[in-house]
Amino acid sequence: MDGWKKALLVAGGTAGAAAVLYCLLRDESKAKLLAAPAARGVSGDDKKKAPKLQVEHVTKEQVQQILMEIVESQDKMRTHMKILTQELQAKSLAFEGIYKRVRDVQPQDPLERYGLSMMDFDTLLNKYQDDPQVREGIAKIMGIPDVGKGQDKGSSVASGRVVEVHSFMLEELDKLVRHFSMVPNKESYDMKIVTLAAQAVIGAKVEEKFSLTSEDIERAVLKNHETLAKDQEFAKINMKMQQTMAQLMGESPP
Repeated sequence: MDGWKKALLVAGGTAGAAAVLYCLLRDESKAKLLAAPAARGVSGDDKKKAPKLQVEHVTKEQVQQILMEIVESQDKMRTHMKILTQELQAKSLAFEGIYKRVRDVQPQDPLERYGLSMMDFDTLLNKYQDDPQVREGIAKIMGIPDVGKGQDKGSSVASGRVVEVHSFMLEELDKLVRHFSMVPNKESYDMKIVTLAAQAVIGAKVEEKFSLTSEDIERAVLKNHETLAKDQEFAKINMKMQQTMAQLMGESPP
């Protein structure tokens, strides 16, 4: 169950655990910070408030409903992110402008609507972990692609290429962190939205340079996971990514 919960935490805030941040979000504390979309720039329908729930009274059916809403929210954000990534390949946009674009399309956090914290939801997932529909909901949120199915460019990417792509991602992330460190009033920025904006920026640069989408990279990582697990260079890049991400978040590096 722990693996599910971690994937759930990552997926909720990253529009499907996009591979551009695949290595950045493995750390549990960052995953919790990025657990779900912030309630900003929501539409009229999204602003509707659901009754606040008391954890001890939440039913299995309510957990199923919340999971379904998280999936819907995630799908909406994934679509927005794909559009933004494509636009960034066609024209340059300042990071501050990208941040505003992401903020304006952020769906409301389903957990916030129900007055639940991630700790509360973690408790509920543990309680109902054996329910098939709860398991199905978590699987949808994880969004693990079928490696080798259909037109799957990622499955043909060698492990060495995956390392090269992630090295490039680290370089671009480092540039972005340096830029963000000089942004005025950066304390007012929502770090969940900053991370999504970073995902869009880096995703666009990766796709432009390597002709690989975030889904392609994720499939490539999954296909080569056994080799990558033993690759010291990949491990080093991953650690540096976590350290750089910690700088962006204003945390102490791991």
